[in-house]
Formats: sequence, C-alpha cells, structure tokens
Amino acid sequence: MEINLYAVPGYFEVTGESIEDKQVQIVKAIKQVVKIPVSVKMSLFYTNPLNFIKKVDEAGADGYVLFNRFFQPEIDIEKEEYFYPWELSNPKDHMVGLRYAGLLYGNVEGSVCISRGIYDANDVIKMLLAGADVVQMVSTIYRNSPSVVSDILMDINKWMDDKGYKSLDDFRGKLSRKSMKDPFAYQRAQYVDILTKSEDIFKKYPMV
Repeated sequence: MEINLYAVPGYFEVTGESIEDKQVQIVKAIKQVVKIPVSVKMSLFYTNPLNFIKKVDEAGADGYVLFNRFFQPEIDIEKEEYFYPWELSNPKDHMVGLRYAGLLYGNVEGSVCISRGIYDANDVIKMLLAGADVVQMVSTIYRNSPSVVSDILMDINKWMDDKGYKSLDDFRGKLSRKSMKDPFAYQRAQYVDILTKSEDIFKKYPMV
C-alpha cells in the first residue's frame, strides 16, 4: 500500500514540525489497521528529508518512494487564469533521488524506491549502485510504449553479464555513502569541483 504524503501550508503560523508530526501519526495509524506493507511516497520539501524519513521508518513504514512529482499551477497570460499543465518527467529528474538513495542505503529498515526521471537501463543501474531497492517508471512508458520495460531489463542483464554480476545484490549500494571511501561524495557542494574544472566544462559546452 502506497500512501502519498504532501502538504501545502496555506498559513504562515503553521510550523514544519507540526506538519511532520501529523504525517508521522498518519503512518502510525495506518500501520495499526492494515497487515500489508505500507510505503510512503513523500516530497523533497522538508528541512531535513533524512530526519523525516528516519521518523517514518521508526513509525513502522516498510518503504519510501522518493520523490513526489507535483502538478503545479501555471498561469495563462492571455486568458489571465490558472491552469494545470500535464507534463511528463524529464530524464534528469532522477538525480535528486540518486543522492538520497546513496545517503539512505544501510541506514533505514524500510526499502528505498526512486521515482521520477527513470528512463532507461543506465538510470536503473545508477539507482541500484547508489543503494535503491527498486525504481518506479511511468514517463518512459508513456513516451516509448510498455515494450521499453523489456528493453531495459535486457540491457540491465547485458551490463551485469559484462561486469560479472550474478544478482542485483552483488552491486546494490556499491556507490552509496556507506560503501564509498569518500564519505562526502553525496554531501559536498559539487559546484566547487565544476568551478575548478571550468575550462573542461566550457570546452564541452561552449558559450555562444
């Protein structure tokens, strides 16, 4: 069972702590009345998503889907009114989820699922290397038809054969924070590295 936690505060006096406490209580209440596994699909909009996931983990959640993709209101400037555009996720939308898969691996009891922007086998493999247990794919199926799933599975199997891996567990979490020699790989401000290598970057993306 997947529950979707998302709150849009409409009042200035509502605190982040009160929102989190209410959502944790929701998870506890659901776990008390159902016997099936409960997965929490959550947003990135917490002061510290890791802390909140830990709270939900302690409340008994069995898994976490990271992260929600919300339909945001848009404005039509000709009609001068709101509308809700229907847009699929983009291929690079998975990058935030990758970071949190790497940070969460080995630190929570529940399983970690990465959602948004998973388009091909390379994306799936990246998530598994970071530490994800599973992924969710929707947009790539809309764009490329359901047959893309078979292609992705075949490409993953080929990559595993080339690398000599017999199972997903052979490489799951290999590049997580817990497994890497550099403990800050998922935390530091990578833009510093980019700035120090700016000449190489501009060669690849020349400014017009």
